[in-house]
Amino acid sequence: ERDTGGAPIVGLVVLSALYFFDEFDTAAFGVLAPDIERSFHLTDEKFASLIILNASLVLMLAIPVSYLGDRVKRTPLVVISGVMAGVFSLGTGLVTTTALLVFVRFGNGLGLLANGPIHNSLLADYYEPDRRALVYADHQSALRLGAIAGPAVAGGVAALFGWRAAFVILIVPILLTTFVATRLKEPVRGATDDPDNAVEVASDPAKFRDSVRMLWNVRTLRRQYIGSMFLGAGLIPLAAYLPLYLERVYHLGPGWRGVIGGVNAGFTFFGVLRGGKWTAGWFAKDMGEPLRRAALALAVTGIGLAAIAAAPFMAMAIAFGFGTSFAIGTYSAPALATQSLVSPARARTLSFGFFALFLVVGVVVLFGGTGLIAVSDDHGIRWGVFVLSPFWLIGAAFLYSAARFVEDDVKKAMRNLQSVVELRRQRLDAGERSMLLCAGVDVAYDSVQVLFGVDFEVKEGEAVALLGTNGAGKSTLLKAISGLVATSGGAIFFDGHDITSFDPQRAAKLGIVQMPGGRSIFPTLTVNESLRLAGWMYKRREPKYVTEVTEQVLSYFPVLRERGTQLGGNLSGGEQQMLGLAMAFIAKPRLLMIDELSLGLAPTIVTQLVEIVKRLHQEGTTLILVEQSVNVALTVADRAVFMEKGEVRFSGPTSELLERGDILRSVFLEGAHAHTNGSGNGKRANAKGKAPAVARAPIPTDAPVVLKLTEVSKSFGGIRAVDRVSFDLHENEILGLIGPNGAGKTTVF
Repeated sequence: ERDTGGAPIVGLVVLSALYFFDEFDTAAFGVLAPDIERSFHLTDEKFASLIILNASLVLMLAIPVSYLGDRVKRTPLVVISGVMAGVFSLGTGLVTTTALLVFVRFGNGLGLLANGPIHNSLLADYYEPDRRALVYADHQSALRLGAIAGPAVAGGVAALFGWRAAFVILIVPILLTTFVATRLKEPVRGATDDPDNAVEVASDPAKFRDSVRMLWNVRTLRRQYIGSMFLGAGLIPLAAYLPLYLERVYHLGPGWRGVIGGVNAGFTFFGVLRGGKWTAGWFAKDMGEPLRRAALALAVTGIGLAAIAAAPFMAMAIAFGFGTSFAIGTYSAPALATQSLVSPARARTLSFGFFALFLVVGVVVLFGGTGLIAVSDDHGIRWGVFVLSPFWLIGAAFLYSAARFVEDDVKKAMRNLQSVVELRRQRLDAGERSMLLCAGVDVAYDSVQVLFGVDFEVKEGEAVALLGTNGAGKSTLLKAISGLVATSGGAIFFDGHDITSFDPQRAAKLGIVQMPGGRSIFPTLTVNESLRLAGWMYKRREPKYVTEVTEQVLSYFPVLRERGTQLGGNLSGGEQQMLGLAMAFIAKPRLLMIDELSLGLAPTIVTQLVEIVKRLHQEGTTLILVEQSVNVALTVADRAVFMEKGEVRFSGPTSELLERGDILRSVFLEGAHAHTNGSGNGKRANAKGKAPAVARAPIPTDAPVVLKLTEVSKSFGGIRAVDRVSFDLHENEILGLIGPNGAGKTTVF
C-alpha cells in the first residue's frame, strides 16, 4: 500500500503472482537447457533456433493481443493467459518429441503474452502516475523472484527426480492464482491520467493503423522501439547461452547452475527494487533522466557480458554476472514508467506490445539473419556470449538519445487525450463545433524541424486566412493536414476523428481537399481529362453526382468549356487556377485548403477567382486560404491566423489583424528588420549590433532624376489596375516598390 499510495493492492498482487509463476517456468527451462538439449538430441544452434522461433512467434502475436487489449476488457485476457501458461507448462514435462516440445513451448508462450502489454496497461490504469515507478518495480520484482526460485527449485528437483518433474509442479499454484484473477475489476483506460476525460473517450478506441502511426509519431517511443531491436538481439539468446556457458566452460551440473542462476536473479531483484526507488528522484530531477539511467543500465550490462565471456576464472565470471544482473534490474522501472507516460492512453497497451515486436525483429534480423547464431557452434560458447555485448551498447545509445524528448511527449500525450474529449463533447452538443483541430503539431524534413507545436482550429463553415512570411510553415501545415507529410509530433483531428496517421487518399475520402500552391493541375492532361480525373472517388459510386457537378463548375468557369481539348499546361495562369479550383470542387470538399490562389495573377483574374471562392464558402464549404496577399485573404476570410518560423503568432478576427501593424509589416517587409538598423536610413547592421562593414552613402538631394512618373494610370477591360501613380528615381538610388499581389507593381514596370 505504501508503493501504491493507498490504492487497493489486489490488482498489483494478483498480476505479480501470475508473473512470478510464469517466470518460474521460463527460468526453469533456461537452467535446464543442457538437459533438455540432450534429451531431444539438439545442437546449440538448433536449440537456440527453437528458443528464438518460439519467442518470435509469441512476441509477434503480442501486437494483435495488445490491439485487442485496447478494445475489450483486459482482465479476461489475463485469466485466459494464466490458464494457458499453466497447462502448457505441465505439457513441457510430458512431451517426448521435438515437434511436441515446440508446440507446448509455443502454447506456454501464448500464456505469457498478457504479462507484458496487458499487465503494464492495467497497472497504469490502476495506479496514479507518480506511483507507477514503484508499482512497476514491484511487478518486475515478481519476475525476478520467479527467476530466483525457478533455477534453484528446478535445479534441485531435476537433480532428484529428473528435469521433467520441474515442470509438473507448477500447474496447481498457477490455476489457483488464475481463479483469483477472475475477481479483478476492469479500470477505465487513462483514468489515472485524467479521470474526467478518460471516461469520455473510453468507448472511442483508435483504429489499428491510426494507433500505429500515433505511437510512431512519439519521438521517445520511436527511439525506444529502435533500441529494443538491438536489445532483443542481445537478450533473447541469453536464455540458452548462459546455462550452456556454465556447463561447457566450468562443467557445472543442473544443481549448481540453478544456484548461480538463483543468486543472479537475486541481484536483479535487488536492482529492480533500487531502480523503482530511484526513479521517483530521477523524474524530480528531469523527465528524461530515468531514461538516461535506463540506458546506462543497458550499457553496463553489455560491458558485463563481454567481461563474463573473457573471464579466465569461474569466480571472476560469477562476480561479473552478479554486477551485470544488478545493472539490468535497474533498467525496468524507469523504462516502463517513462513508456507509460509518453504513450497516448488510447493506444497504451499496443505501445507495450510494440516493444515485444521490435525485440523479435532484432533477434531474427540482427542475430539470426547475420549468422551470429552459429558463432557458438563454430567458435565456442565464450564467443557466442561475447558477440551479444555490442547489441546492448547500441540499444543503450538509442535509449539515451530518446531522453531529450520525454517532457514534450508527456505533454502531448495529455493534450491528445484532452483534444479527443473536447471534440467528442462538441459532437454531442448541438452548437458550434470544430471541423479541424491541430494540437501541438510538429513536422520535420529529415533533421530540419519546420513546425513547432502548432495549435490551429477551424470551425465548421468557417473561412480562415493562414498568413505568414515565406518559410513560415503554412504550406507544410496544409500538407500535414491532408496527409502529404507525416507529423513528428502532436495530433490532427477532423470532424472529431484522429487523422494524424491518415494518408492523402484516406484524407481525401473524408472531404479534405488541398489545392497546392503554384499551378495545381496536370499540364499534360487536357481540361476535359482533368475534370474527369477529379471525380475519381465518385465515378463508380455516384456517377450522377460527377456529371452534375462537372456541369456546375463549367457554369462557374465557362472558359474551361471552350478550352476542353487543350492541354492544361497551355492555359494561361488564371485559367490554370480556374481548372484547379474546378477539380477541387468536383472532389466534394468539406474542407478546402487553397495555397496561394492569387500568386502571379493579374488583378482582374484574382477578382474573378475570389468571387468563386466566396460562392463556395457560402454554399457551406469550410475554407483555409493561404495567401501572401493580405487584401485577397481578408476579402474572403472571417478569421486570420498568422505564422512565423513554424509557430502561430496571432489568431483572431480579421478586424483585429488590421490593427496589428507589426504583423502586417512582417508580411510586406519580410526580413527588412534583419538588414537595417531600424532607423529607416537603410544602413545594414550585423547580428551583434556592431558597426557595419560596408555602408551605402546617402543619395545627394540634388542627384539627377533618371526616371519620373507623373499620375500614371492603366486599366484592363475597364478595371483600373494603376491609378495616378507618381514617383521619382534618382541616379544611383535603389527604390523598393512594395505592395500585395494585385497592387499594380508589375503593371507599373
